[in-house]
Amino acid sequence: MGKEDTSSNSNKSRSQHYDRDLLQYKDKGASLSFLGSGILKILDSLPFYVLLIDKNHRILLANKATRDRLEMEPNELVGEFCPKIVHDIEEGTYPGCPLEEAVATQKPVVKDYYDEEQGKWLRIAMYPTGSWTVDGEAIYFHMIEDITEYKSAIQKLKKVEEEYRKLLKQQGDPPA
Repeated sequence: MGKEDTSSNSNKSRSQHYDRDLLQYKDKGASLSFLGSGILKILDSLPFYVLLIDKNHRILLANKATRDRLEMEPNELVGEFCPKIVHDIEEGTYPGCPLEEAVATQKPVVKDYYDEEQGKWLRIAMYPTGSWTVDGEAIYFHMIEDITEYKSAIQKLKKVEEEYRKLLKQQGDPPA
């Protein structure tokens, strides 16, 4: 294993270099190596879609839920342009994608987005990780969760509340 760069020229602290032990990323077709970290097992246990991507929308890792939905193997995904692989968009980005905002602010971005094509509400989140690829690209944790049932339940509750308020209004003020 190579030495860490601890020179004053480095703009990354020692704690931010851990990804050298965790990830190896080379251009297109590269693989990620997880050196006994178990991180892939953890991400694979999540039932929603998880990706690690760089600021250029390049996929560094996809969990099992994502790989299963896309019907692709990890080596087919790594280094690919996320909007193309996931949304079949050649250039540009998916309308609900929060990556640019997360890159600009270096803060987490969470959005609820209605995907008309799928007819689903999605909670789309992007989190800066504070880690970099060996090529110096920032790594972002991207998760996508189907929240359609949650949104439907909220709408039903709002309707019930509205009906309840109408009933109360019809009752008028109670006699004194």
